[in-house]
Amino acid sequence: MSEARRRILERVRHALERRWPPELPGSPWRASAEGDPLEVFVKNAAASGIEVERFAGPQAAAAWLQEWAAGFASAAVSPLLPRSLAPDLPAAAPEDAELGVSRALAAVAATGSVLLSSAEGRRLQLLPPAHLVFVDESEVVWHLAEALEHLSKPASALALHSGPSKSADIGQIMVQGVHGPGRLVVAVVRGLAKAPAGKKRATRSKRKAKKTAPELDWQAVRELEGRTLRTKRGEPFTVVKVTDNTVRVRVASSGKEYTVRRASLEKAQRLVAAGTAVPGPVAYRKLVANEAPAYAWSLLRALGLI
Repeated sequence: MSEARRRILERVRHALERRWPPELPGSPWRASAEGDPLEVFVKNAAASGIEVERFAGPQAAAAWLQEWAAGFASAAVSPLLPRSLAPDLPAAAPEDAELGVSRALAAVAATGSVLLSSAEGRRLQLLPPAHLVFVDESEVVWHLAEALEHLSKPASALALHSGPSKSADIGQIMVQGVHGPGRLVVAVVRGLAKAPAGKKRATRSKRKAKKTAPELDWQAVRELEGRTLRTKRGEPFTVVKVTDNTVRVRVASSGKEYTVRRASLEKAQRLVAAGTAVPGPVAYRKLVANEAPAYAWSLLRALGLI
């Protein structure tokens, strides 16, 4: 150990000798709470710029939604949301949609925040300029600790949204919509947790699309093993191996190998069946996954799906 390091550690030890040992809390700290958490949530949310709407049931919310959403040209909708609460708008990728619609896991009264899951996709929550979030009235709790305690299946990541995106980094002038949606609307619905999925009305861009996307024929994918295909630009590659969950390809010019997941191909197939255009690898990367898009897209073309 060097002399300098020894002196530094000696000073740290000397400073810690006079300190009491830290005591860990026995339970999460909670501030005192009085009144109705829903009323407090509405008050705190409105103070941070959130527009709050309250509904007596899912049907009332659905009726309001169709009229309110008419001012938007397109929407990206969370897969966690009941289909009966999806707006009657053309579907679009989050980066292109004018409206994002989410289903919150909970609402926190103390901070006026909504708790969102990464399972519905962070792009949906951050990229559209307007964001609509549905939450059940019974899921409005006092503190974040309560919300976390009630999560039966926590997602890989959670996000707290406490108002529209805003920043005053430049010139100390507050600007909304810089790092995320400039408008955040929270719809509190009584009985939303028990609402049936219902049938989503066909959007204008998908009137002729099938209601249920067929499953990807994985046996047809297996039959591609050993075949030489070409990318959209004409680059040859070979399907080396097809397992239960992946497809491995080898590029003829470089000998490099890439892996495409079955889940990504299935996602692309569902998008196409729903009427979403995937005209090339660039669109595949944006809509599906940045995972060997040139070869994944060519696999879908070889299967006759695009």
